[in-house]
Amino acid sequence: MLFRSSWAGNPPTEVIGSGPGMIRRLTMPGMAPIDEQLESLDDAARTLSYTIPRGLPMPVKNYAAIIRVEETGAGSCRVRWNATAVPDGVSAEQAGQIIQGAYGQMLGWLQDRLAAG
Repeated sequence: MLFRSSWAGNPPTEVIGSGPGMIRRLTMPGMAPIDEQLESLDDAARTLSYTIPRGLPMPVKNYAAIIRVEETGAGSCRVRWNATAVPDGVSAEQAGQIIQGAYGQMLGWLQDRLAAG
């Protein structure tokens, strides 16, 4: 399945498989494809976990993340995005700053998209 994402630059995105084990492959100009593999999905708990086994665009390896959506009141929620990784060629502090910056930017895009309706 190939579809266009509605986020920055609209990179072509391919979904391979379904459910845990599926891969979302992002292809951006000038970069190797990025594979995000769904490891677990729990609708009732509003959580998912994933790894990036190929094309990690940050100076880390063994990246794994858990995303949890928590209700904060009527019509609102909080997203908790926790990640672990091993720095690769940078300090742990630098790796943390890079990851926080990247995902903070993506969550900002999501917030803007939701606010636009």
